[in-house]
Amino acid sequence: MKIKYLIGGILLISSLPIMAKHGHQNHKNNEWQTISIAPQMEIIDDEGVSKTIAPACAFDSLPSPIDGSPLDNSFRFYFKEGKSKNVLVYFNGGGSCWNDATCVASLALASVEGNRPTYNPSVLEENSPIDAGGVFDDENRKNPFKNWSKVFIPYCTGDLHAGSNEVTYQDVDGSITGFAGAPVAVKHHGYDNAMAVREWMKNHFSGRKKKIKKLLVAGSSAGGYGATLNFPYIQAAFPKTKVALFADASASVVTEGFVNEVFSSQSKWNLQETLAPIFANDLSTFSASGLNIDLFERLSQHYPRNRFAQYSTELDFVQVLFFKVMDQNDLGNFNPFTWELGAPDYLYFAEWNARMTASFEYLSETTHNYQYYIGEGNVHTILTDDFATDDIPHPFYDERSAQNIKFSRWLAHFVYSGRIHDHSVQPDGE
Repeated sequence: MKIKYLIGGILLISSLPIMAKHGHQNHKNNEWQTISIAPQMEIIDDEGVSKTIAPACAFDSLPSPIDGSPLDNSFRFYFKEGKSKNVLVYFNGGGSCWNDATCVASLALASVEGNRPTYNPSVLEENSPIDAGGVFDDENRKNPFKNWSKVFIPYCTGDLHAGSNEVTYQDVDGSITGFAGAPVAVKHHGYDNAMAVREWMKNHFSGRKKKIKKLLVAGSSAGGYGATLNFPYIQAAFPKTKVALFADASASVVTEGFVNEVFSSQSKWNLQETLAPIFANDLSTFSASGLNIDLFERLSQHYPRNRFAQYSTELDFVQVLFFKVMDQNDLGNFNPFTWELGAPDYLYFAEWNARMTASFEYLSETTHNYQYYIGEGNVHTILTDDFATDDIPHPFYDERSAQNIKFSRWLAHFVYSGRIHDHSVQPDGE
């Protein structure tokens, strides 16, 4: 099935598959609840100040792929009650956008079979835990988290789950709206969405009977960044619980142009106002060469009793693709149809691998509460089956390329182990 985007009055057809709707139930998914969120909420932040948030996706509505009628694209999330007192909070992935080219022009890629925009603005598409497999497959007896309660946070804002701003971009060449220079408003409200979910969690998991024993904050791809950047807020919401963080396929190998555009006092995502103080207080010190190290060093030092981990394959195809997109934008190439990776791009893979590996190894050697797992190949993400291949149909359970250690057991040991110790692994010979 294909879905259409309504952008600036123009319908775009995407070839991406639509995941099963929540209303469709079977023995594997009938326990999932869809939690609706109000378009505006008053919350009390961690400093005790009242704040208004406006949960939303990039666009308020999308046309039905069946008859073109508008479908509600307002933010909502998913919850499944588990048998244990442990909770998994999962930030879903789906790319990112930060300028006219990535937020508007890239949407034209949806009109070409097999191509994806650089971000997913739809909460209705590829944003469900139903049939996602991996850590959400509670029918699999080998799933170390099968009895956990699970919170699944969709991603439809293009801002790594961290923005709170509405930005008007331009359709520079008119490829999307049909009018050169036409305005296209995008809601970067990922922070608002995350805070709305946190508010619901604070209410739901209140009282002695619902006290959380273990809490794992995790995310894949853009969701890995979302889990990392929102970790301080979730820990603050449950101060008596030691929260662990696992970031999947989000190694922060980026360009200086991207950092200057996003991690700055003039951020279009408004990160200077949304990030937790341990990040926002020194926002100007972030650099492309040390972004991953900087993020996890701050977490490690600020939360010495917590534990942190990352995963990536050696040559993650999607992460390398975004590295190229950032670089091409820095060089002034804003044509999304030229960003695809090809044979001549081996240098992007080489540089990305060197920087990813160096940052993981440095953190492992210099901090006491961080570890990593690097797998062979170029598959993107491991917590779900979203990027499964014929050779690796269930990455979460099949991965064992690092010293023959099964990834699912490695992650279980990271979460369940009583002591914090480094158990970093990568393929033999590395």
